Amino acid sequence: MDQSVAIEGLSLLISGATATIWLNRPAARNAMLLSSWKRLAELVQEADASPHVAVIVLRGTGGHFGAGNDIAEFGQMAGNRMAASDYAVAMATAMRAVETASKPVIAAIEGSCFGASVALVLAADIRFASSTAKLAITPAKLGAVYLMSDHHRLVATVGPGQARRMIFTAQALDAEQALAIGLVDDVASADEFDPRLTAMTEAIAAGSPYTLRHSKRMMRAAGYGPTPEENEETINWFANALMAPDFAEGVTAFLEKRPARFDER
Repeated sequence: MDQSVAIEGLSLLISGATATIWLNRPAARNAMLLSSWKRLAELVQEADASPHVAVIVLRGTGGHFGAGNDIAEFGQMAGNRMAASDYAVAMATAMRAVETASKPVIAAIEGSCFGASVALVLAADIRFASSTAKLAITPAKLGAVYLMSDHHRLVATVGPGQARRMIFTAQALDAEQALAIGLVDDVASADEFDPRLTAMTEAIAAGSPYTLRHSKRMMRAAGYGPTPEENEETINWFANALMAPDFAEGVTAFLEKRPARFDER
């Protein structure tokens, strides 16, 4: 059974036992809008609830996974605490929907994967990268901050030292560098990417749904433990960053395509 739906810069295609959620704003390198985050949570839940679906794939159109948040819209949160808090909740809800889906979720990463898009792939169960992939955690360039739950997933994935390096430097890693630190789980050449992704989804779909569902639940409690849920305090940490002068300067610098000049140290 094949079915598809497209809305809010996202599309869901169910083909056989695989549900692919496409981040679908190629002209903006699939940068996410507030409405996209809200719709993403709904599409993940829809795919997870389908009795026909065994595995969920997150993927970007146009050769890129995603450029993070759309700065033209995200920058409008500056100085608006309620809007900033709403944005944080929408992102946290989408990430948690991915993480807690009962079915395995694969992030299929090609090209640019920056900022909030890295936070999104960290919520997936498997991160499969093309050799074209570049991954960077960039809030420090903008004066923003990752959510508490994003920090937890990052440290649980790559360890505290590499997490600090990625956040503090905001430097991009290529696919092989990301593989070396465990940020991605496997890498394929551009030519092999689609066939190997198909082989992976087919192998997962052939497994026992009971095994997959309960193994996923148990593995979420391993290592660094369950991801903490956001609360009023942690949401305020995110919102406070968007109230500060650094964020206003970071957004202006991004839109003007120049380095940011952060004065306060």
